[in-house]
Amino acid sequence: MLLAITGFVMIFLIIYLLLQSKAHPTPIFVIVPILCAAVCGFDFTQISGFVKAGVATTMPVAVLFIFSIVYFSIMSEVGLFDPLVDFLVRCAGSNVILVTVSTACIATIAHLDGALAATLLVTIPAMLPIYKKLHIRPVVLCVIIGAAMSIMNLLPWGGPVARVGVILNADVNALWHTLIPLQIVGIVMVLFFAAFMGVLEKRRGAGVHPTGKAAEMDEDASSAHQISDEEAAALKRPKLFWFNLLLTVGVIALLCFTKIQLYAAFMIGLSLALIVNFPDPKMQSKRIRAHAGEALGVPMILLASGVFLGVLTGTKMMDAMAETLVMLIPSVLGPYFHIIMGIFAVPIGMMLGTSPYFFGLLPLAIGVGEQYGISPENMSNAMLVGKNFAVLVTPHAATTFLCCGLAGVSIKELLRFCGPWLWGLSIISLFFAIVLGIVTV
Repeated sequence: MLLAITGFVMIFLIIYLLLQSKAHPTPIFVIVPILCAAVCGFDFTQISGFVKAGVATTMPVAVLFIFSIVYFSIMSEVGLFDPLVDFLVRCAGSNVILVTVSTACIATIAHLDGALAATLLVTIPAMLPIYKKLHIRPVVLCVIIGAAMSIMNLLPWGGPVARVGVILNADVNALWHTLIPLQIVGIVMVLFFAAFMGVLEKRRGAGVHPTGKAAEMDEDASSAHQISDEEAAALKRPKLFWFNLLLTVGVIALLCFTKIQLYAAFMIGLSLALIVNFPDPKMQSKRIRAHAGEALGVPMILLASGVFLGVLTGTKMMDAMAETLVMLIPSVLGPYFHIIMGIFAVPIGMMLGTSPYFFGLLPLAIGVGEQYGISPENMSNAMLVGKNFAVLVTPHAATTFLCCGLAGVSIKELLRFCGPWLWGLSIISLFFAIVLGIVTV
């Protein structure tokens, strides 16, 4: 029981400190878990082992972020995205809704490979300049991408469905076939949601000629601009546009269609981009230094979050928490246990993370549900549909910080803005799953 209580206290304390901006995320993710592990009686040697194992899990994504953010920053500098931005702005004009709906379409298509990081790396760099030109808040871009990924994550090669298939010992394609109607409805829901977000942004004054809060945001951004227009123009490489485009397509193809490590693809891409666009070694060093702050800040947080993950799993706090969550459900609500788990899947998923949620909590929930006549498939579908909407708002997930870094938003902004919207969408999706008979009451 001590492990479970300490685990819940640790997670709530970390989320509270992140939301209140009481400290930088790095010390929060390091100090709080170590103190909690010590409270539970683990010695320094054991805690060091937890830290080592946890950091090893986040290291690849931290390296990915370092190289990907520098790569896309350089591609933006040399003007790769300028034609796309200009074209979409010309087509949309002041039509903010068209831009937000386009975002949903791009994110949906980009997530066909089921890779969260690849979807973020494809969608955000391409759309963020357009959002800035039209004075749409970057968190809106994040929440639309999060909604699209949540629906597309129901594909059979997506992580959650594969995990459920392992737990149920069932064919993943067969599971997916039952989810296809919900996925179709979900895509339509995401498009309407994107249009709705566009309407909200227009009311805030977003558009080609901003007013009100959007104008104030633009003035703040302008005052914080670090390089002059002359310097920016000097970095453009219009003659190398096709090379940079083919290079970027090649990097994305490596991400989507090969088993090469994501960070290795960006290592190769960045190396070629620097050599061709900036042959002078001094200029290469200058461009790397220009993005060092942005490229190194988030990886530090990712590595620090590894301490949290290592302590959470190594101390068995996760197992104790999962068992406690199941025990807290009153017996009178037993027949509706799967619906309750589906409704609260987002906040629970934010606390536990993907693998602990499916491999730790789901088997326990299935066992309890069977006592009330709830089939394993019914329980799994309810918890799967809801949990997917937490993929972008899990405070200790690497992709959450990847999104923050690419979009230039803080973890506090992301959780406060995206969390409630995505939780609401998860409940709506659960309702549609019940209507379609995928989840039975």
